[in-house]
Amino acid sequence: MDKNLLKTTLSVPSAYGEEELMKDYIIAFAEHHCLDYHTDKKGNIYVIKEEIEGEEYFPCVVSHIDTVHKNHTALIQNNERLEIKESEGILTAIHPNTRLQTGIGGDDKCGVFVCLSLFKHFDNLKAAFFVEEEIGMKGSKEADEDFFSDVGYAIQFDAPSSNWISEVCSGVKLFDDKFKTKITKILSEGGYTKFSMDPFTDVNQLAQKFDFNCLNLGCGYYAQHTDKEYVVIKEVEDSLKMGISLIDYLGNKKYIHHKENKKELLLEVDWQEDYKKYDMGYYDEYDECANEIVDAVFDMIDAGHTKEDIKYEIGELLFSKKYV
Repeated sequence: MDKNLLKTTLSVPSAYGEEELMKDYIIAFAEHHCLDYHTDKKGNIYVIKEEIEGEEYFPCVVSHIDTVHKNHTALIQNNERLEIKESEGILTAIHPNTRLQTGIGGDDKCGVFVCLSLFKHFDNLKAAFFVEEEIGMKGSKEADEDFFSDVGYAIQFDAPSSNWISEVCSGVKLFDDKFKTKITKILSEGGYTKFSMDPFTDVNQLAQKFDFNCLNLGCGYYAQHTDKEYVVIKEVEDSLKMGISLIDYLGNKKYIHHKENKKELLLEVDWQEDYKKYDMGYYDEYDECANEIVDAVFDMIDAGHTKEDIKYEIGELLFSKKYV
């Protein structure tokens, strides 16, 4: 793993709505490595490497390029960098003006690093870098449909630790049971065993918009959304190795996501003759939703999300189920 590239990536300040320096950084990387790229009207960046023609589908890796650290705005405007400190395998950031620890932005600059690094390992690969994930997946909500038309599956790197697999994201199942069976062994061999229900990230949108399986993996950051945020170098390396192993294993094929139909709240209304008495069979979807809300809140608290994040997430969950 190129530790210097990791440190350089983490040094680039970025915040939601202020992703300019990170966009320039990714584009410079693409140009230096002769990769094709384009941006859309929202500001998302799409990178393509195709050295072997004839493959029908591409693996696609995903990260978002914003952070929550709005106290980096002045650095962004002045084209300054964070100072990255290493101690015993841990990376932290120092604000160059205050000289105090500040959020390193591993959420999700670790993901950016992993995605960029994967281009060094594969001949055919796509990557999508989305803006404004932190304020409601605004970038991925406008994902370029043409870019994803030949994608076989998508892997995002946007979760803490190196043992985290998002299975359900904001109430959306990211992959079906057949795909889970296929990937469980290789994930376990790489140290990824924890399947989780998590708050929003961009593959939530891709799983809804497109017909391929998605997943989201931990990539070595902790205490995200705080000034105490830090990155564990080995766990970023674990994430990169897992990405390599998965793509080697899955190849350039398409894995169709066989999505489950949502069960209706009212399964049956049996009108009786004469007095229109009816018998309703209820599915316990209210109980299921309540459990999802409780799990989501505790998971978000454990992951370091703010109260505003939690309010937004629960609102989205309720709206998605049409309860409000």
